[in-house]
Amino acid sequence: MTKTISILALGLISMNVTAQTQVYSENFQNGPPASYTLFDNDGFTPDASVIEFTDAWITLLDPADSTDSIIGSTSFFSPVGQADRWFITPSIVLGAYGNTLYWDAKSHDPSFPDSYIILASKTDNQITSFTDTLVTIIEESTEWSYHDLNLSEAGLDNETVHIAFVNRTDDGFKLYLDSISVWVEDPVGINYLELFEVNVHPNPTNGKVNISGEFDIAQVHSATGALILESASNLIDLSSYDSGIYLISVQNGDRVYRTRIVKD
Repeated sequence: MTKTISILALGLISMNVTAQTQVYSENFQNGPPASYTLFDNDGFTPDASVIEFTDAWITLLDPADSTDSIIGSTSFFSPVGQADRWFITPSIVLGAYGNTLYWDAKSHDPSFPDSYIILASKTDNQITSFTDTLVTIIEESTEWSYHDLNLSEAGLDNETVHIAFVNRTDDGFKLYLDSISVWVEDPVGINYLELFEVNVHPNPTNGKVNISGEFDIAQVHSATGALILESASNLIDLSSYDSGIYLISVQNGDRVYRTRIVKD
């Protein structure tokens, strides 16, 4: 399910496209995978109004979309306290460069927005191993927000990492996460840039996407990685799909190049 998300509009992309490969993806449609690690590191008791939070993070249905499963954490305790609730990915092998983490997040209540941090461990999934804080999100929006984080700029190229999402809110309410993925730039694609020129426009788009240049097939994936359509036409119509981020793959022979596009 592709959510309606708030994001700064990207500029027009006129490109020799840089290839990307998805090395990790989870949309929680079947709940938190067994490969994830959960830690309730605060030990507080959830308030009676949020008693369903029996673990650090639990599976929920999106309050705005009953067909979409997400994960959530609470910071509403009795007595009041600061949350310290960890959600840790399995190990993820990063590439030589161009590593990017993507995720969706939102707070439930505008009067009590939740905050969280994201950390990385280069060794294991124990709390004491997370010495690198990648980003701190203060008072997450109450609309689904699409985030991206450059892991290469954090010095994590060629590393195998665990990534932790930690609810650190002091007396908030509920924090939601969905559609966590990691993408790596493909150096093979870089080598072919002069041989495979593609122009994808406009970006952002209100539905119609033009692809110029020679290619065999184009595929469109949702932000969660699900294939939603493919076409050999130079015109792709996203008019009937939700607003948000889409990943477009353009293939010519054994060369595949990908880019993101924003649908208003």
